[in-house]
Amino acid sequence: MSYRRAIWVVVALSLLVGVTAVIQGTSGITAPPGDSDLLSFFFPAAANIFSAHSPFAIYSVRAFGDYPNINPPLSIEWMAALIGTARNIGLPGADACISSGFSVLDCRALVAFVGFGFLPFVFVLGALVLAAVRRLAPNVSPGGAVLALGLVVLGPLLYLDFTEWRHLEQPLMLCFLVGGVYVLQRGKPAWAAVLLGLAILTRTTAAIPVIALLAVLLAEKQWRTMLTVGLGTALVAVIGLAPFILADPSNALYSLFTWRSGAAIGNSIWSLVLGTPLSSIAARLDQPAAIAMALAAGWFGVRRLGVTSRGAGLWGVMAIGALAVPMLSKLNWPYYSVEPFILLVVFEIAALAQSSSASAPVSDGEAEWRRGPIPLVSILFLATALTLGQFMGNHSVTNGGIVLRLMGITQFAVMGVFAWGAWRLLGATARNDAAPAPAPA
Repeated sequence: MSYRRAIWVVVALSLLVGVTAVIQGTSGITAPPGDSDLLSFFFPAAANIFSAHSPFAIYSVRAFGDYPNINPPLSIEWMAALIGTARNIGLPGADACISSGFSVLDCRALVAFVGFGFLPFVFVLGALVLAAVRRLAPNVSPGGAVLALGLVVLGPLLYLDFTEWRHLEQPLMLCFLVGGVYVLQRGKPAWAAVLLGLAILTRTTAAIPVIALLAVLLAEKQWRTMLTVGLGTALVAVIGLAPFILADPSNALYSLFTWRSGAAIGNSIWSLVLGTPLSSIAARLDQPAAIAMALAAGWFGVRRLGVTSRGAGLWGVMAIGALAVPMLSKLNWPYYSVEPFILLVVFEIAALAQSSSASAPVSDGEAEWRRGPIPLVSILFLATALTLGQFMGNHSVTNGGIVLRLMGITQFAVMGVFAWGAWRLLGATARNDAAPAPAPA
C-alpha cells in the first residue's frame, strides 16, 4: 500500500470512529443535569454568552454544591456559537434544553450537534502531529509517519472527550499547543505566542508544558525568543480573559484563581496527608509542584542533556511537563493523560526516526515501511493510561481511606515512571537532535 493511500485509510477509519464516538457518547447520557461537566457547566455558561443580559457571566455557573466553571472562555465561546446555530436551524429539543437549564434527556440532539462541531479538531490535531514529526525527522519511514497519525486520530484517549467525560475543549486546546510549538520551531515566535496563548485560553493545563518550553528557551539563553513567546502568550491570555474578569470580577476570579487552592484533596499522592496538619498546606501545593517539575525538566534538559528548542527534545521536555499534571494534581481524572500522550507521540517517533541508522529519503518501498523502532514508551503509556482510566473516575474520588490513597500512590508512581522513561530517552535524543530548522532569533 502506498504512503498516501495509507494516510487516507487512517483518515477514513478515524472519521468512522469519531462519528461513532459522538453518537455513542450522546446516547449514553442518562443522568442530567449532573451527567458531566458539559451539561453541568459548559452548556449553561455558553448559554449565558448569547443571552442579551449576561454575555460575559460564564463564571456565575455553579454545580455540585459550590463547584464553579473553571475552564477558560475560548471553547465555551465556540460552544455558544454552535448552540446558537442549533437554535437558529430549529434543532429538535434545543430550545427545551436551554429553557430547562440543560436538565432533560432531550439535550441528546444538542450534545451530538455540538460534539460534531468539535470533532474536526481531532483530525486537525492529527495533521499537526504528522507535520511536526515530518519536520523534525524528514527521513521518518512511511510506517512511522502513519503510526504518528494513527495513534492520534485512532487512539482511544481522545475519544473519551466525546463519550464518558465530554471535555470537548481538549482536542481544540491541543491543536493550538501543537501548532504553537510547530511554528516556533519554524522560526516564528510571534505566531507561536498567539497560538500558545489561545491554548491557555482553551484549557489552563496547557500552561504547564508552555512553562517547560519557556524554561528551555531560558536555559539556552534565547532571550529574544523567550520574551516574545512568554510575554506574547501572557498578553493573549490576558486579553482573552479581561472582558470576563471586568464584567464579573468576583465570580471570574473565584472560578479561575481562588477556588483551586481551596478545593479538596482527592485521588492523588497528596491524599497521604489527609487528616493531618499538613493537609491544608498540601491542598495548595499541587500547582506549584507541577510548575517546579516543568521548570526543572526544561532547565536540566538543556544544561545536563543538551536538549535544544529546535529539535525533538523540546517535545520530550514538554511531555514531562504535561505528565506533571496527572502526577501531581490533587484531584485526577482519566482525560488528564491525553495531553502528555500527544506530546510523547511527537517526541518519541521523531526522536527514534532521527536516531535510526537508515538515512535514505522516505519512499513507498516495502523496506521503508518496516524501517525504524516502535515507539514503546508512547504505546505503553496509552495502554497504561486506559487501564488507569477504568479506576480514576468518580468512584475513585468518592471512595475514602485506603482506596483513595492507593489510587493516589498508583497514579503518582505510574506517571513518575513514564516521566523517567521520557527523561532517559531525552538523553539519547539530545545526541542525535539535529534540527532541520535554524535556531530562533
